[in-house]
Amino acid sequence: MNLVIEMVYVCENCGYLFSRANAQDQCPDCGGHMVRSANAVEQGEFVSQVAELIRDKQQQEPRFPNMVETEISMLNSFAFKLPATALQIDSGMMVDVLVEYGENSADRNELIANVWARLVGGRTLYFLMPVRLPVREDEPRRDQVNRIFAALNENGTFKVKLYDFVAALLQGASGGADRM
Repeated sequence: MNLVIEMVYVCENCGYLFSRANAQDQCPDCGGHMVRSANAVEQGEFVSQVAELIRDKQQQEPRFPNMVETEISMLNSFAFKLPATALQIDSGMMVDVLVEYGENSADRNELIANVWARLVGGRTLYFLMPVRLPVREDEPRRDQVNRIFAALNENGTFKVKLYDFVAALLQGASGGADRM
């Protein structure tokens, strides 16, 4: 995850968040030269924006990039919303869960997924846990997603960590805190 986070940049001129494989000194949006590495909050916002794009992908017409300056990246992630009531918590709160997944670079026989959560509409992501599964040769992405999702449904630790996350948000709200 650190390699990905080091590649997120923000333009001080227009506020545009973007990701590139190498160091950048020019904003692809406004052309300004006031670009810096994104801080932790901005990185979380970038991940949230990517999650929204993935969710909305099926609802939008395809957009075609400028092929001269395009860098192609494959994002293996999925997101879903979960009401607090699914955790037996009496609240109208909704939580976004974002899962990034891929082959473990340290062990090519392992599929690893990092699970993140945030309050729907919130800006700060909270790392819940990793999930590790054996790699299945030539497994389609949809099957990988289904397998990871099933593993989360059966994982008691995931449920406890998600419950603790929601409980902490509710406790913070009742204590006057506006974010975790």
